[in-house]
Amino acid sequence: MNRATPADAEQTDRASPPSTPPSPERETYFTLVRTHAVLAAPFHRLFKARGLSPALYNILLVLRGHMQHDRKTGAEHLGVPVLRIGREMLTREPDMTRLIARLEKAGLVCRARCEHDRRIVFVRITPRGLAMLDALEPEIDALHRSQFGGLSREELRLLNELLNRASGMDRRERRGDP
Repeated sequence: MNRATPADAEQTDRASPPSTPPSPERETYFTLVRTHAVLAAPFHRLFKARGLSPALYNILLVLRGHMQHDRKTGAEHLGVPVLRIGREMLTREPDMTRLIARLEKAGLVCRARCEHDRRIVFVRITPRGLAMLDALEPEIDALHRSQFGGLSREELRLLNELLNRASGMDRRERRGDP
């Protein structure tokens, strides 16, 4: 059996073509992925300590937003159909039924079938779910301030604008797409 020596490795290194630096697009993508991991980690820890995940927290935010909107407009709040919750979440989640069942088991949401179409399930946030969001809010705000405190308001606005352009969100919003 032939064994490679350090000299062989050195020869291989010299023989291989120099790698090209990543394109600005690739470098930006890698930076975004790394930045997301760094920024998301404290939120994962915070949510885990409360028995939540980022997806569960996001569902609670969507439900609270609909409840508050219905209260402002005077509409009766029956809840939000599961499919609509999925469309409004920050990230796509494949198993909404399982996630909502976890929230229901924790007493943070309740579900009810539509009387007119039994295929539709409405979900509402409970007082306990609202209390959970209220308790988390100061900690979340503090995390956001610590993460972005080094940026000015103008820099934050520009960063948001650039990220929306890169993701195509600005084009979808102009067309009215979700």
